[in-house]
Amino acid sequence: MFKANFHHIRLNVTDIDKSISFYQKFFGATCLNYRGKAEALFTEKSFLLLNKVSEAPKSHLGTSLWHIGWSGVDGQSEFDWRVKEGIEVHTPINPLNDSHWMYFYGPNKEVVEVFTGNKNHRFEHIHLLASDVDQTMNWFKTNLGLSPESPSAQTWGNGLFKWNRLTVDNINIMVNGRPVQERTWYPSEGFSNTDGTSINHIAFSFPEIEPIYNHISGNNTEIVREIKTDPVYGLNSFLVRGPDGLLIEIVEEKPIPEGIWD
Repeated sequence: MFKANFHHIRLNVTDIDKSISFYQKFFGATCLNYRGKAEALFTEKSFLLLNKVSEAPKSHLGTSLWHIGWSGVDGQSEFDWRVKEGIEVHTPINPLNDSHWMYFYGPNKEVVEVFTGNKNHRFEHIHLLASDVDQTMNWFKTNLGLSPESPSAQTWGNGLFKWNRLTVDNINIMVNGRPVQERTWYPSEGFSNTDGTSINHIAFSFPEIEPIYNHISGNNTEIVREIKTDPVYGLNSFLVRGPDGLLIEIVEEKPIPEGIWD
């Protein structure tokens, strides 16, 4: 059975240098030259790849890709430091049991969470929204070989909403369903596609992609772009339409630490 590795987040940015500096300063990402082709950001076991765009991209809020997230350790001091250094706040610091969470804006209005529950400083999660949590989890299992934490969606907060999670490498993919009461974080009129927004898509990798291409295309999944070589980063990949308008790239790469280092 196929099993994906996590590979990258693709951001649409108006100023590559500004985005690189932001993620280096506020989240400890490392700048590198991906495949000797173009600058990218490395986050322990995966990457932030950057699309240069001429105009400010649309907001990803309103799509199924809610935000990306780092872990933290000392919530209040980390919040205070970032604010002092000039980061733009989306949602101020909030307690959650003995931890804290907070949301910030990146340079192109991409939303980045810091959650202190795991007590480290790694890039650790992607938070998705779903019209049907079980269907979303089944898509990842059927197409990418990724199994959810629970066999079916769990309820949170006295039945406030359904949720589930899957883990791929060191990244948690959290999926929240529609809340019982209307919330600003859940689109009220359905999801827009992620394409062209500040967080354009997420990407997974396999050592060989022709077999996974054949597998996915045989599952009645929309192929958005056939296999081709990326002109900027030189990677071989194809694009598919995931659940609720989520754009997903499938990349031909070995997992880190092999990957581009061999």
